[in-house]
Amino acid sequence: MKLYTTKVAPNPKRVHIFLAEKGIDVECVEIDLGKSENLEAGFVKINPLARVPVLALDDGSHIAESIAICRFFEEQQPEPPLFGTDKKDKAVVE
Repeated sequence: MKLYTTKVAPNPKRVHIFLAEKGIDVECVEIDLGKSENLEAGFVKINPLARVPVLALDDGSHIAESIAICRFFEEQQPEPPLFGTDKKDKAVVE
């Protein structure tokens, strides 16, 4: 897996914090938004919306949007539960 990310945007930071809390290490690829690397053909092929973060899975598929990436890792590694343990907690987190 690879996480396409940047240091200057809030949504990728959410994913990094989530991964740190879970104790999960993922290879990161820094996308320089200041140099418009997100608009280069190679990245647009990964995410046509040209946004970070994007998680590239080993099967060749991609997950975009920070909340979707966090939910993927929550399912992959449920402990500690960062989305809550009951419907009320999950609604509050959402």
